Amino acid sequence: MLAEKVLREGLHQVIESTDFQGLGRRESGKVRDIYLQAGRRILVTTDRISAFDRILGTIPFKGQVLNQIAAFWFEQTRDIAPNHVEAVPDPNVMVVRECEQLPLEFVVRGYITGVTETSAWHNYSKGVRNFCGNILPEGLRKDQKFPRPILTPTTKLEKHDRPISREEAVSEGLISAADFDAAAELCFRLYERGVRVAAGRGLILVDTKYEIGRLDGRLVVTDEIHTPDSSRYWYADTYEELFMAGREQRKLDK
Repeated sequence: MLAEKVLREGLHQVIESTDFQGLGRRESGKVRDIYLQAGRRILVTTDRISAFDRILGTIPFKGQVLNQIAAFWFEQTRDIAPNHVEAVPDPNVMVVRECEQLPLEFVVRGYITGVTETSAWHNYSKGVRNFCGNILPEGLRKDQKFPRPILTPTTKLEKHDRPISREEAVSEGLISAADFDAAAELCFRLYERGVRVAAGRGLILVDTKYEIGRLDGRLVVTDEIHTPDSSRYWYADTYEELFMAGREQRKLDK
């Protein structure tokens, strides 16, 4: 836990971008600066915050929090799936092995919610009942829990994410059926672990995004896992009351 004095001083110091000479070729993502080396990447998680495909600004210590949460969850889930992490030498830095990324993002949803074009509730409210291959019944309410979690993949390498079903992804040649099924099984197991750990801390892991790659012939978890940037969290103690009243949930994410 950082001392209050350190926190107050840090409010005026944010990491908006980096330029470390000698670490390798630099690429800049939405929130991470990436340095490419032979067989590995150095990920520097900055204090940038993004939403709706735009960088909105910076938040002090956000990079540290994001990187440390990702490191925690990678360690907590090693028994379920290997991951790409080699080291975490700094609160903002993660060294990872280079992987062959699967061209999909695997989104597991335990509740029907969300307002973006790829979200379950947005599509359901517009009349969609077959969402990414999941047949949704009539009469669902916003923020309602699904009988069991569903998988709603999106494309990854296009300009904007596109919801896609297993059948579409396989028929379009994006992924083999075997790889999709293996990745899906991993993601459901990871989500189950995340739900259980979050519940023990008074939270609901509503939905989350996983990125999967291939390393040494095995599927591995990459990017980040169960962070506030890749996941939606609600407070458990007020969920039922707010849901029954049709009010917005208390949330703990970006």
